[in-house]
Amino acid sequence: MKEGLCVVLWTLRQALKHQLRTGTDKWEAVAAANVLWLQAEAAHTASVKQGNDQQVRRVHDLSGRGNWASSQLASRMPILRPNLLNGHAAFEFEGSSVLKTRPFSKPLQQPITLVIVGRARGDTTMVDSLTPQSARFELCHGYPSGWHPSPEICMTASGHDSSPRQSMRGSTRSMGDWHIYTAIYDQKRSQIFVDGYCEGSAKSVGANELDGLSIGCDHNGVFFLTGSVAEIRLYHCHLPAEQRVQTEAALAHRYGLTYSSAPAPPAYTPSRPLARFGCAPRSLRASHHD
Repeated sequence: MKEGLCVVLWTLRQALKHQLRTGTDKWEAVAAANVLWLQAEAAHTASVKQGNDQQVRRVHDLSGRGNWASSQLASRMPILRPNLLNGHAAFEFEGSSVLKTRPFSKPLQQPITLVIVGRARGDTTMVDSLTPQSARFELCHGYPSGWHPSPEICMTASGHDSSPRQSMRGSTRSMGDWHIYTAIYDQKRSQIFVDGYCEGSAKSVGANELDGLSIGCDHNGVFFLTGSVAEIRLYHCHLPAEQRVQTEAALAHRYGLTYSSAPAPPAYTPSRPLARFGCAPRSLRASHHD
């Protein structure tokens, strides 16, 4: 009896060690995949004073990869706004500002996960690839099927100059509200989440690579962001659901945003109400109870 109990306890200890080791390994893999991490805090930025404003000249990359972002022209520098979101600062883009990362050492192939804490108004680009010579890699509120003053969120890694042939749209519109946007570029396994809601999945958005980021403007310098960005994280992987949820939840806690801690997207059937993580337009979800 005693010997059997010892065996059970030893088995449980080994299982716990394996679980802890596996969880640690997953987060180590996520950390290794983090190629860019920008945060709008004075300690991580170099700025110049212009009147009453602090214009952002350079932002340090917290990932340790050296992919800092900068703006060389005073007329293109966003403004660092302190205490803008739950006591934290944010970069304000007024429709003509842009930050550009240094070119990545080599273009990143998909899968790529982009996480942004930001807000936008109107037909506007949040981020895109680096230069006019780059292939498009865009997260925006735009490319509407019919004109709307506040287009839905859209992600695409398709084409170059003309409208993309492949893209995926969500249902969140650019009304100036703060959101946590997560766009996973993984060809036919692409997904888009806003505040934890899955707003699109299982559709190809194109196969373009990413050579660097333009923040606050499209790669052609035409569509500028009117809005703000508090934080950006870029991962060279398809961020696993568990790590994605925990990352988004931590950002929601930091910035005082609403978020659900549901562990995974449940399947939707007509007999089962849509849960918070169900992939469907918000208008449809609003008619169901979580």
